Amino acid sequence: MRFKDKTVLVTGGGRGIGRAIAVGFAREGASVAINAAHLASAEEAAQIAREFGGRVIAIEADVSDEAHVNAMIGRVVNEFGAIDILVNNAGVSQPLVPLIEQDTADFDRTIAINLRGTYLCCKAAAREMIARQSGKIVNIGSITAHTGPPMRTAYAPSKAAVVNLTMALGVELARYNINVNSISPGYVLTDLVKHFVSEGKVNEEAVLRRTPLGRMSTTEDIANAALFLASDDARNITGTDLLVDAGWTANGYYM
Repeated sequence: MRFKDKTVLVTGGGRGIGRAIAVGFAREGASVAINAAHLASAEEAAQIAREFGGRVIAIEADVSDEAHVNAMIGRVVNEFGAIDILVNNAGVSQPLVPLIEQDTADFDRTIAINLRGTYLCCKAAAREMIARQSGKIVNIGSITAHTGPPMRTAYAPSKAAVVNLTMALGVELARYNINVNSISPGYVLTDLVKHFVSEGKVNEEAVLRRTPLGRMSTTEDIANAALFLASDDARNITGTDLLVDAGWTANGYYM
């Protein structure tokens, strides 16, 4: 029970990686607030997390809207008394199209949720954490932050900016005893990735051939990394991006 008496907010916690992270914290004894863009999704994840007997609430909020974010953080503090840990998982992908065919509205939406949303949540949570001189923030990046994938000219820059924001905040907030780190997942067996595989947009055989460990990550692999970075075991880690990709990014060989 590493997180007994701790309070956690997980954005984008209704499904996939976010749900696994929220359930992981609940399993470890934390009080958990699960955010999603739609309440039904957040409540579905909350029902699973409640099976571990802790306090769990579901919150609908658009993380790109500052008023929504401030109200969400306020509710977490009002109901739980504090916010000890923030996991910024809320994010969107983008249509896989060439740059010249990309709708600028898709670019704006991707930046608004992935980058602006992370920034706004960090800002609102940091106010509470600074007042208590303690806190942990874990942002979710991507291997695309470290590579140059074609047809990801909104998503990849948004995640690269999240990784850089993590470094900047890790330095800025360190004097308040707040750790800020990020996780960059590789290919994870979420419903979205399974959909891309079925449509032929992700070549599973090619991914596994390039991946040194020969497997994609599970959502629990990413959740385990988030729990580690939010724990006392990682008290001297800040401003760092942790790649959880089975060696995909490190591999410089053609396979």
